[in-house]
Amino acid sequence: GLLGKEVFAIDGTKIKASNNKKLNFSKKKLVARIAKIDEKITLFVAELEKNDNAEEATAQRVNVEEALASLKKRKEEYEAYLSLLESTGENEISKVDPDSRLMGNNRGGVDVCYNVQSAVDAKHCLAVEVNVTNNPSDHGQLSVMSKRVKKRLKIKRSFTVLADKGYYNGEDLLRCKKNKIVTIVARQKVGREAPDKEYNADKFTYVEGKDCYICPLGQVLKRTGTKESRVYQNKKACEQCPERAKCTTGEFKRLSISHYQRIFTATDKRLAENLELYRRRQTIVEHPLGTIKRSMNGYYFLLRTIKKVRGEVALLFFAYNLKRVQNILGQKELMKRLAALLLCLYFGKAKTVARLHLLASEGA
Repeated sequence: GLLGKEVFAIDGTKIKASNNKKLNFSKKKLVARIAKIDEKITLFVAELEKNDNAEEATAQRVNVEEALASLKKRKEEYEAYLSLLESTGENEISKVDPDSRLMGNNRGGVDVCYNVQSAVDAKHCLAVEVNVTNNPSDHGQLSVMSKRVKKRLKIKRSFTVLADKGYYNGEDLLRCKKNKIVTIVARQKVGREAPDKEYNADKFTYVEGKDCYICPLGQVLKRTGTKESRVYQNKKACEQCPERAKCTTGEFKRLSISHYQRIFTATDKRLAENLELYRRRQTIVEHPLGTIKRSMNGYYFLLRTIKKVRGEVALLFFAYNLKRVQNILGQKELMKRLAALLLCLYFGKAKTVARLHLLASEGA
């Protein structure tokens, strides 16, 4: 579709939670620790039995009994965590902040974090909407954040959002389309590349009326399998093809096409037509994230649980927006507007307008 007048960039960043990663446990980690404790318990019990009749080993026996009691207590704690994970269906649990999760960070490592989503307007680099999730993936967040922007600014017409390849998800892109939100999103790398990139799946042309694909050499790949599956192939053509080694490592080329292929094709086309606009994405959305992390020391959270963290994030972005508005309008104009806003909150809008007119007439 045509690009909307308003443009927003959406991105997520991982911010460290108030929870050490040593106190974050997955099922695998818990099972391994319980097994290790069982080994130690076996050794301690054997040592107790060995020194059972030795009078001179009384002090040592007390130490062993204390260590054994500590191990059993820790084992009970781990078993309780494991039972909780099995009952909730979660994959991990954090001891200090129960809502935080282990995520990959921007430095290439992992830490216990929250995923902070932000939507920033392209004109002034103001954060118009923020949200916090404990899901490490950005999949599904594009439509969520776009709808929040639409509601926050009460936008009734179409508008454009820019996002990186982490948001490239068929179901999510389709939701945006249904909500009249124009998406410019980079495509993720092809899952299985051909030996020669000129024979990747995106080089095959789809023929709408015939429901088939044309390969770069002009051969027709017809749809096979059930009605639900979308698999296209032509074994006979591939067997006789002189370029088969460049196209596939198998006996023939097999295209498995997503149900969201149409939305993918439209998104890819829109990206190719608006590369100059897309290149601005990073400078738009990284402005508040960089300022908050570097200038405002917002690279870790002080509060715990997702509800409190959302409040902390709201304050961080509010402070950023104030600084940004001050740079745009100047301090005097900002203070003037804040004073007017305060009067509105105190007296109500109608009385404030009348009061401002009175002050203006007296000043004249």
